[in-house]
Amino acid sequence: MPPSPTIHTVAAAANVSIATVSKVVNGIRTGVSEPTRKRVEAVIEQLGYRPSRIGRSLRTLRRSTIGMAIVDPNPTFLADPFITNLVAGLANYLSMQNFGLFLQGVKPHQLQASFLVRESEVDAMCVMLTGPPRTRQSYMHALVDLGQPIVAFQELLDVRLKDVCFVRQDDRGGAMEIARRVVARGARSVTMFIADIPWPAIDERIAGVRAVLSEARIELRLIRCDETKLDAVARAVTDYLDKEGAPDALIGQNDQIALTAMRVLKTRGLRIPDDVAVYGFNAFPFTEFADPALTTVRSPAYELGEKGAELLLARLESGQFASIEHVLPVSLVPGASG
Repeated sequence: MPPSPTIHTVAAAANVSIATVSKVVNGIRTGVSEPTRKRVEAVIEQLGYRPSRIGRSLRTLRRSTIGMAIVDPNPTFLADPFITNLVAGLANYLSMQNFGLFLQGVKPHQLQASFLVRESEVDAMCVMLTGPPRTRQSYMHALVDLGQPIVAFQELLDVRLKDVCFVRQDDRGGAMEIARRVVARGARSVTMFIADIPWPAIDERIAGVRAVLSEARIELRLIRCDETKLDAVARAVTDYLDKEGAPDALIGQNDQIALTAMRVLKTRGLRIPDDVAVYGFNAFPFTEFADPALTTVRSPAYELGEKGAELLLARLESGQFASIEHVLPVSLVPGASG
């Protein structure tokens, strides 16, 4: 059986450099003429070269830069504490290893047309995606086709995707801890306020709460709101109270929602937790100012970024991910709010 073709084989057959082959298989058109691109593509097809194998030659093509694409419709995505902490952990770890980070926020459905995907020459990619499952799957398949190793943050494992490592926190487990507190308090009506755009981590939190409440035969009400604007969250909570009255327990998908809800409940003269128990998620430092102290779940967002960077750089050295899924634990932070 003849040896499998490599990037060097393709370069020699097409009479181009391996850097040119790398650009062609990664869809980069800068510095590659149309006739050259077509010639390289023809050789790739003739030899049966698989672009995903380019990862084995990254040492010779290294640019010491990692790309990070965050697909989010919100233009102020970096104001989100979770994203900020994750990116900080990623960037700081890479910096200590003399790597740079190319960060780009991408609007939904514009990933393939983004500069990071079309033009930027990076050694590997990190992604954090919003959107329904089918849309996120299409994003992932498009990125895999670039032939670069990928770390996907907060995505569930998909073994069909090659050269992808999934790094997330245990959102479902943390949500189940919150729900057990709710049940222990004897709550019978529970409302959860969530973002009006889909994030896979939030789906996991909803699933965790539902799993526990279902066993206790407690219905969960979901209310969507624009969680990027606190006044929109306040209006959503106010409208709900006006129409449905106060639930026994109110769960925010994150601490920002929970703290805003607490403020609205207090203006209504409702006592926390006697009238309404309130719960959040993430336990970033600003929650320390909550009164009463917020019951929440501590998120290892910064550590997620560090872990993703560590795994990706190890992949560049060894040629493959040692394991394709890493789930970091979360921890309950008990407070007086519920």
